[in-house]
Amino acid sequence: MRNNFSAFSTRLEGRVNHMYRDSLGNVTIGIGNKIDPVADALALSSLGAPLLRNGTNKAATNAEITTEWTKVKGGSTATTLHLSEVSIDTLVTTRLDQNETTLRTIFPGLDDWPGDAQLAILSMAWGVGPNGLRPPKFPKLRQAIGMRTWFAAARECNMAGSLLEKRNAVNRGLFRNAAISEEPPASDPNVLFLPIPGSRPRRQFGDVDGPQDDDIAVIQGMFRPSRLNYLIPGTFTRGTFDTATLTGVKAFQASEAALPNAGLFPVTGIVAELTWASLGEHVPLA
Repeated sequence: MRNNFSAFSTRLEGRVNHMYRDSLGNVTIGIGNKIDPVADALALSSLGAPLLRNGTNKAATNAEITTEWTKVKGGSTATTLHLSEVSIDTLVTTRLDQNETTLRTIFPGLDDWPGDAQLAILSMAWGVGPNGLRPPKFPKLRQAIGMRTWFAAARECNMAGSLLEKRNAVNRGLFRNAAISEEPPASDPNVLFLPIPGSRPRRQFGDVDGPQDDDIAVIQGMFRPSRLNYLIPGTFTRGTFDTATLTGVKAFQASEAALPNAGLFPVTGIVAELTWASLGEHVPLA
């Protein structure tokens, strides 16, 4: 998880080396790292991520950090301080480790979960903070996790907030990956099903898998009764985006769109990046 988390979250949060004010008005830096109140900005150096002066790369003083933080909080976009690329990754890893320590107190047995389920809960903690997952919040998610019913967990992991809709889709896919990884023969929990980076092409009605492609077969495999149950055996042709597959895709998309905090999930019958992300086994959104 530690080796992949920066790359994983960069695709969802972006990567900014200077202070900026996010859509909620919080001063932020790096890969979605909130540094609000100002004490969090002043603590960056202690986390191995010192703010540097532009041009000279000399460490900024507390007074300089406070001055710039106050200007950014007030809406200024002019900045004179930055984090190095190494510091951004160090900050992410440090905070990830802190989150993981807290999550172990909330979810005993975390280290034995499939890798993708671990990444999903770490991703949720990045969105709402690890304490945002403590009881009584997300009761159905915690119940599903306790029973290791990962497909059920996928439907209960949606965080509130329009900025988290893409992350929600990716997290649902990760929990679905976890379910698949526990199908016999079970996978190593330290190995991610999710390739980082990676991609799947847009697929739609009439497409057929080529000799080197398996995209449509993967969709059909996810929709079989033992998984998401959107395809009746014997009604479709493996590797062909036929009428039965189109009907299954639309039904899946409609089900996703109806989930809390799903946002404008597309119900188009076309499998593009948001549907791929929510299906699992695939890369998060660019």
